[in-house]
Amino acid sequence: ICIQKRAKVVSFLLLTIIFFTMAPAKADPLFKEFNDNFNPLVHIKLMATVDPESIKPRDKFILYIKIEIDDGWHIYSLDANEGKEESLATKVALSSKSFLPQGSWEEPVPVIGWDGALERIVKTHEQVVVFRRLYRINESLASGIHQVKGSIIFRACNNKVCTLPNKIFFNTEIKLLAGGV
Repeated sequence: ICIQKRAKVVSFLLLTIIFFTMAPAKADPLFKEFNDNFNPLVHIKLMATVDPESIKPRDKFILYIKIEIDDGWHIYSLDANEGKEESLATKVALSSKSFLPQGSWEEPVPVIGWDGALERIVKTHEQVVVFRRLYRINESLASGIHQVKGSIIFRACNNKVCTLPNKIFFNTEIKLLAGGV
């Protein structure tokens, strides 16, 4: 019985030494690499602007969403694959009812090609893409400066890995002039 207890203690000590001396050295660099590869903010920059910046009550404006994508990475089209891959499609939404959409979102012609991460043909955008949509202001809105806020939901891929769907918020402003100004 004494030999069995010693063997258990020695086994426990050896496992403890192996676990505490080797695991941190191996896991820490791998975990850092995993975090670097899957941080969506590293792979895209987002900017929103309106044109014109000041409008009269019945005028319309265009909201531009400019996305800069890191080299080697891509995001998916607003219409990822003719409705078949809706979970891949990039989505843009406004959070205010003060701005009424006039038509659908427009995008440049996407690149249609093989996506190694998903192992299928998809519609993507690389480097810089600008989405745009025409809006008019709700007639009940008072003159002054108003925030145009919204979000974009996207997946970034590099033909080896894809991020999970991510949401990034944007904010810009537009000035509503008094009726006759």
